[in-house]
Amino acid sequence: MKKIILSAFILILFILNINAQCGITNNAFQAGEELTYDVYFKYGLIHKKAGLATLKIKNDTYKSRDAYRMSMIANSTGLAKKIFTLSDTMFCYMSKAIEPLSYTKYAHEGGDHTKEYITYDYSSGNVNVHAKLTRNDKLRHDTIITSTQCIYDMMTVIYFARTLDFEQMKKGDSKNSMLINGRSKVEMKINHNGKEQIEGNDGKKYDCIVLTLVINTSAFEDQKEAMKIYITNDENRIPIRINSKLKVGSTYAVIKKISGNKHPLPATTK
Repeated sequence: MKKIILSAFILILFILNINAQCGITNNAFQAGEELTYDVYFKYGLIHKKAGLATLKIKNDTYKSRDAYRMSMIANSTGLAKKIFTLSDTMFCYMSKAIEPLSYTKYAHEGGDHTKEYITYDYSSGNVNVHAKLTRNDKLRHDTIITSTQCIYDMMTVIYFARTLDFEQMKKGDSKNSMLINGRSKVEMKINHNGKEQIEGNDGKKYDCIVLTLVINTSAFEDQKEAMKIYITNDENRIPIRINSKLKVGSTYAVIKKISGNKHPLPATTK
């Protein structure tokens, strides 16, 4: 009987570790990739080029573990600063198997200053996430979130989406995942919305897969589109355009320059 109980206990731990396992195969990107975007701001009738954003990947270590460090820096420029101040610095660490390890964001959007810190711990078999956020120097939350499934933040989820097997997906299909939304974990669906040709600000047109990242609330009835991403329909899965909403208005980023991509880019239409 003791052996049966012990075996059952080990089996439960094994299942928990499978559920919490986030490791996946990445064939889409590599260290050295650098993407530059023009960023636009929309609010009512206002539609202005707001600034530039750069997204980089490099090899690094995180707590003595080989990792990728992804960074994104976005700043408003020119006359747009008088309308809307945008100064975001985000970076995350992911293992070589694309497991989220940490996420940090420093943001100045409009009149708000936000600092967000997220760290991931897999040692218990579950995913334990420490999420902390301050806004305008006031603590908004400091909490531990536990999940038996892999869970992502708003930056690591973009890289996760790039690794999906779109050859096995068609318009209308979706992939479920978990997302950190403030102090809570929410269900997210990555929806395949078909294909579309998107023109970049590099003078080229790209055949893209259209993805929408949709958040389900705890009631699983009210759905909110968190982000729309247009990724190249090739092995690189490079985001050509990213639409996202802010507290006031919305922004979208359009590719301006691509370098360090893992695979050759297919011929594009100018």
